[in-house]
Amino acid sequence: MALKSTQHTLRRCMRKLVRQKKLNNVTINDICEMAEIGKRTFYRYYADKYALFEDTYIKEFYNKLDITEDIYLYDIWERMAAQMYDEREFFSHAIASREQNGFWDIVSNLLLPYIQKLLTSDPYIDRDKEYYIRKDIEITLHHFEGWIENGFRQSPQELVEYIRM
Repeated sequence: MALKSTQHTLRRCMRKLVRQKKLNNVTINDICEMAEIGKRTFYRYYADKYALFEDTYIKEFYNKLDITEDIYLYDIWERMAAQMYDEREFFSHAIASREQNGFWDIVSNLLLPYIQKLLTSDPYIDRDKEYYIRKDIEITLHHFEGWIENGFRQSPQELVEYIRM
């Protein structure tokens, strides 16, 4: 029981800290201080802050997208945009994390297998399919980032309609 409780506390702290500052500026010390635990305890559960961030994103946001095999890709984007809109402070700072194991990397790795299943198999396209899918995800995240930077002036639905065009 302590395992789940400690992990939940660490995810809660990560969420709170990323609402306050960019992931790059969050430190293990910040997390441990807020969670009132020692570093050894932190490292018992997570290899680094990026592993905690990934766990936080997956359990607190991604799993709630309710992605099924038959869902349309733009429905995923719309659900993600709605989450970003509802959790503005968190995603305003999270989306700035483009480095390896950052937000962009996590989203790409989570969505890649799903999007690959959506595309038909073609020997010519299959060689570079992953590259193009990752580029498409990156372009969409750029749209999300611009939307966030401009103060969420459009609704999530309007943003996704723009992305769809």
